[in-house]
Amino acid sequence: MPKQGFLLADGPKLFSTVNDKPGWALCIGAGTSVPLFPDWYSLGSEMAKQLVPETPFDVEALKKSGFSPDSMIQMVKNATDLNDLEFTMRMSNILYHKLQSKISVEDWNDVVDVLGANNISNCSMKKWRLFSSYRDTVLKETTAYQLAIAIMESIKQHNAPQCILSFNAEPLLFAMLNSLLADGRKQPPKKVFSKVISSISGGGLGTIPYAFCHGLLPITTNPHKFSTSIDKLVFLEEEYLHLANNSFSWQSTTFINTCISQHIVFVGTSLTDPNMRRWLSWTHANRLDEMRQNGIDIKDSTQHYWIRTIPKDKNPMPWIEAAVSHLGVRIVWIDNWSQVGLALNKMLGIRKKNPPTTR
Repeated sequence: MPKQGFLLADGPKLFSTVNDKPGWALCIGAGTSVPLFPDWYSLGSEMAKQLVPETPFDVEALKKSGFSPDSMIQMVKNATDLNDLEFTMRMSNILYHKLQSKISVEDWNDVVDVLGANNISNCSMKKWRLFSSYRDTVLKETTAYQLAIAIMESIKQHNAPQCILSFNAEPLLFAMLNSLLADGRKQPPKKVFSKVISSISGGGLGTIPYAFCHGLLPITTNPHKFSTSIDKLVFLEEEYLHLANNSFSWQSTTFINTCISQHIVFVGTSLTDPNMRRWLSWTHANRLDEMRQNGIDIKDSTQHYWIRTIPKDKNPMPWIEAAVSHLGVRIVWIDNWSQVGLALNKMLGIRKKNPPTTR
């Protein structure tokens, strides 16, 4: 039988000491930016509505037919005459539309500058203060906000993530983390997080790599130098298939190396992505083989953890646990997304009062 998931109330301190452990990494997906950014299905639907308005686009019918979100976005691309850059910028406009609607017109360009910044020094401290005011109001409703607070606390307690892997094509969490570093300062602080968008990105000694594994969309046509990676975007099916057929891509090697060397905490990901499951499967099988060579013969060996909400119908819970056990993943169940920060704090041994939960 697969290992039963942890509940928030009884979850152990998984990474509370790091001296004799490999450390931990965070892997985030689109769920961390909801509701300010659309999920992939909603993105594809809205793009079809705007770019091909004469043809009805029924997302639910297409989902029932087995089409993935990347294939739906590919459908829209194929139905237009837009070149790659034009299509990318239209996609970016749709992705950022809701966030932009919540920010005053006079502040938007400054917020864009902050979102596009590679380092805190790329923007004035005045712009960072402006962004922080939106961070603590408009952006506070996202899971990314909770994660940013928890990560900053982990740094204070010398238990910071070894790296952050993002499968989002937007820099919301990255900007939040830097804005928290900038709070209350008159001058830019020492660099803590390094934006990694390709194999040649300069991480910076002693910094925490923040890798955009699915590329990074530009917000404007004049982004900061080396701050976006259109060539690494994985939104279209053709881009996804290219990545799937390349075992030595920058994305795959980055993810696999992290799987092997650290515990990964997944947040906001569905873990249904075939590429991600393939990479996890490879590394888990290798781990079990090496354990058997050392006289340890077990079926499952938990290496990674997935924070996700308890479904309204609890019957599928054991099946969901079974769906990831062969990937070396164990679930940490929470009642709702407002408990993400509490769950991560508990896993890291950061003392916070947790509300009771039931299964």
